[in-house]
Amino acid sequence: MAKKLMILTLATTFLTVGCVAFPENDGYYDGRYDNRSDRHYDRDYDYRYDRERNRQHWEYQQRQNRLELERKKRELERRQWEQNRQKQSDWDRKKREQGKYAEQNQPNSSGWDAKQRERQRIEQQREKSDLKNRQKIQPQDKSQKNRWDEPRRDYDKQQRHRHDD
Repeated sequence: MAKKLMILTLATTFLTVGCVAFPENDGYYDGRYDNRSDRHYDRDYDYRYDRERNRQHWEYQQRQNRLELERKKRELERRQWEQNRQKQSDWDRKKREQGKYAEQNQPNSSGWDAKQRERQRIEQQREKSDLKNRQKIQPQDKSQKNRWDEPRRDYDKQQRHRHDD
């Protein structure tokens, strides 16, 4: 029984190695396995399908990029518009506040005009009284000036008279 088992094992080994070493369809060529049946499918393969699929993918990517850029641009424009609207509303609010402040600080036009006229009248009266006072004082000043200047003039005359001698 052992002899039969050994013979069966050796026969199986030789058959297995023989089939791999010497295939019927010439499988070994230049040290590599060449399956000619696969070459048959490659000959009929249409590469236009791959090019078309790649082109469609590229176009899809371009559309997606363009849509993303347009979305970002719209978002940026919306933010700028919102900022401009906010600035405009702030500016309008400040103008209204300034107008209210000016109205509050501006006195009644009739009362304010009356006070202004009163001030002008008082100022004119003050100027008139100052003018009258100056006119009254001028003759007095001349007489005082003459009084104060007489001794000095006399002294100057004496001095000139001495130099002439």
